[in-house]
Amino acid sequence: VLMSHRSDDMRQLVLAAQDERDATSMVGEATAEALFLSSALHRRGDSLGAIRIDGRFYRSATGALVSYTDAGAVLSLRRIRREELYGLLNALGLKDLQQIERLTDILLDYTDTDDLLQLNGAEKSEYSAAKLPQPRNERLLTPTELRRLIAWRDLPDEFWERLMDHVHVGAYRTLNRHTIKGPVLAAVSGLEASVAEELVRARPPGTMLRIESLPAVASGSYLAEGRYITVPSIGLLIKMCPPKVAWCQHLAVTSSGESAHGPWHVDYSYRLPRTQALPDMRRIESLPDQLPDKAPPPLYSPFDLNNTPP
Repeated sequence: VLMSHRSDDMRQLVLAAQDERDATSMVGEATAEALFLSSALHRRGDSLGAIRIDGRFYRSATGALVSYTDAGAVLSLRRIRREELYGLLNALGLKDLQQIERLTDILLDYTDTDDLLQLNGAEKSEYSAAKLPQPRNERLLTPTELRRLIAWRDLPDEFWERLMDHVHVGAYRTLNRHTIKGPVLAAVSGLEASVAEELVRARPPGTMLRIESLPAVASGSYLAEGRYITVPSIGLLIKMCPPKVAWCQHLAVTSSGESAHGPWHVDYSYRLPRTQALPDMRRIESLPDQLPDKAPPPLYSPFDLNNTPP
């Protein structure tokens, strides 16, 4: 009986190792496919060619589920303001105001260049007492670096997965009106989370969010209005989820046709546990594997005399 149990355990370990190898290979092939498409296809509104860049899943040729999200749909942590971080955490489900204030102060202490302690923050002495690596006092390199921070590292996995779907650490702060997510809109505009979610849900596919009634915009703030753009950003967040393992690989890609080294650059990559079940593969549309026959019409600009609106 003991030998039988050991044999079963060994078989399970071998199968799990095979699944990991297959998943890693699948992610590698899906990455190559995703990078090619992100650099070859034109971006318009909420689309990359025929691919919607709103976080929906597609089935890749390798069998992995792949989603594309415009970086303009989520919030950058690189230069995030206190009130925006506060609003985002609240919109994502944290309701303890003292906890939110502590998390906010700890992040600000971690990324500022001084050793002055925020009211609820943590500096070198607090990290030493907790036997954790010292704060870098620099901007975050990846969103997962938050796992190094006091208090942040204690947040539950399901909240982490939700948070990672709403942040990036790119240098660009603009938000795409075609793709912005509800919690991000709440954080930036100051709206109640439920109101922001309703506005986003009411936005028909392929159309822009109406921002005229947002409090800061309605009051005539050109700075607030200029935060929202009507075209995709140069950043793209790609998630790849192999079906037989409980993790997903995340890529942050910056695309530019003017690069001297290539049309895209991988800014960072990380792997996170997956706590939610993947959707039914049979209901997922295949990732388009062909380029369009012709380029889309050029974007209208009032400064281009050869480009008139339809």
